Amino acid sequence: MTFRYLTTCLLLLFSAGILTAQSEDPIYKGLRISLFNVKILKQNKKTIQVLCQGANTGRLPIVTYGKNAASAAALLVELDSFSLPALLQGREQLLSDALRRQKLRLEPGEIRENIRLTIPLRKQQDHPLPADKIGGNLCPDLIFDTAFVAQYNDKTMLLRFAVRNAGTAAANLLGDSGRSAADNVAVNVYFVSGAKLSRGAIYADGVFIREGVETLDGILLPGQVLYGALEISLKNRSRFSPNLVFELDPFQRVNECDRTNNTRAVLIEF
Repeated sequence: MTFRYLTTCLLLLFSAGILTAQSEDPIYKGLRISLFNVKILKQNKKTIQVLCQGANTGRLPIVTYGKNAASAAALLVELDSFSLPALLQGREQLLSDALRRQKLRLEPGEIRENIRLTIPLRKQQDHPLPADKIGGNLCPDLIFDTAFVAQYNDKTMLLRFAVRNAGTAAANLLGDSGRSAADNVAVNVYFVSGAKLSRGAIYADGVFIREGVETLDGILLPGQVLYGALEISLKNRSRFSPNLVFELDPFQRVNECDRTNNTRAVLIEF
């Protein structure tokens, strides 16, 4: 693959909004790198180690160490946000910062395979307490920002979703066991005939929110968004129940402000 062809593809992705530069990044002044094929190698409560590819799509050499290390602050980082692992979606700045700390040298047009980055995780603190602990009116409220079919074939569907805390207090997504995810907040998916979760709904599959996968520390602050995905079998889907309904926190793990907004319908036209 030539650099000219790769650069053209990356610029097309950027213009389409798939490859995005973070709002905190500097304005392009000749230093620009595009990261793609980001994969998580290892993760724990303190760090995330990722492997990715990078291409210098700017007009100047990129040097992030030695006497030229100061130029790292001016480096514009573009990310393939569409294929970014769910755990890093919404946390792209952490990946950009990790790249700037990496010892890296890339000439204009150079493509680097196997870039390893370590992302340190900072514990979130000062979470607002739930209302039942302070006697106030604060409470979390989990809602679906979006849910959609990302891929499908004759046998399976890959589904993606985004959950936002629309409340005024932090939501604890993890259970008390500490070992099993079975008492964590869950997302279930059902096959339905219309757009509502009725008694005739057919369970398709579900996923428990997991620490280190969909969430870093189990806490979703007000306004924050969590991203997740699951693959379901189409074995039980029929022409009488072609659509999907996503259900959030079916076991009522979180003491929410409003439990009437925990579902999201996806109408299927194929």
